[in-house]
Amino acid sequence: MGLVKKNDFSGCTDEECDELAFERVIRSVSACEQSTQKMRRKLEQAGYPQRSIDRAIEKAVRIGAIDDRRYCECLVRGTLASGKGLRFVLKEIESLGIDAYEIDAYCEYLDEEEGAEVERALDFLSRHPSRSKDQRGAAYRKLMTKGFPSDVASTASRLFVENER
Repeated sequence: MGLVKKNDFSGCTDEECDELAFERVIRSVSACEQSTQKMRRKLEQAGYPQRSIDRAIEKAVRIGAIDDRRYCECLVRGTLASGKGLRFVLKEIESLGIDAYEIDAYCEYLDEEEGAEVERALDFLSRHPSRSKDQRGAAYRKLMTKGFPSDVASTASRLFVENER
């Protein structure tokens, strides 16, 4: 991980620092959806004064540039589209103080057929096969690291190895 260059804001007025922090937020959210937590960390790492960070994030939330619920929707949909499980996503949603059951994409995921997640896991394994002697164990570990629940990882790894024979 590279070094993060901190800016020196000692010569800025309060208003200038606030404006610079807000501009940084807008540039960042223009590139991709951000949560308030992630944006706060980025601004802190850049060395902005705490007061300017608070004001910039408050303004961005007020105008709708940052929306934690929208961020969670994108996070769930993107994770599922990439063929991964939601274990880690659920932890992040919880850390934002949002109930996962309030996220439409998560509720849609729960409404899927029971075998849909196993199918997603099998598809992931077929795209990323292991060369290990213990194929079942390797498949299980791979699925666990990609955020699939243990029951899905177990079922999918067993089915994957059975279908390979």
